Amino acid sequence: MYSWALITGDAAETVDARQLRQALGAFPTGVCLVTTTTPDGKREGMTINSFASVSLDPPLILWSIRDDTRSADAFLAARPFNLSVLTAGQRDLAGHFARPAADKFERFAEAFEVAPNGCARLVESVATFECSTYSRHQEGDHTIILGRVDRFSRTDAPPLLFHSGQMGSLWELAETLARPQGGGG
Repeated sequence: MYSWALITGDAAETVDARQLRQALGAFPTGVCLVTTTTPDGKREGMTINSFASVSLDPPLILWSIRDDTRSADAFLAARPFNLSVLTAGQRDLAGHFARPAADKFERFAEAFEVAPNGCARLVESVATFECSTYSRHQEGDHTIILGRVDRFSRTDAPPLLFHSGQMGSLWELAETLARPQGGGG
């Protein structure tokens, strides 16, 4: 059964951010790592699930960053960035890069190399996109970053997914879902 929350118009209810986040989390997404190098040479990286393709001509992707995130200034100041779609086996790396740390790369140093754009690049991933910032759009409490894809690679490795607050492989997450009851196909 659905529970509706009206968030616009004359009868708007106060938005419960936790409930809205749970509703948004019902959409399964891939888990990605985005990395950059600041103009002063500091490496930054963070786990995201806000990745989407935008255009093939020109080749554009997008992701978004919350404006009050510790590394927001670094990502907004830097022009190049790399975005990697994580493999099902990279759950620990995803969790590590989702939390603040002085040097997030130290623990997983062997997992990275330096890409031609000067940013850290995962050695293994489902797909990696080496990008130049194409445009930025500040909307609400996030900034949407569009990147022009300069180089990319892909493999057939199974992806790491995020659904309802959990990360795992497609098979692991499928086991956590309730089986549908009755008809309706």
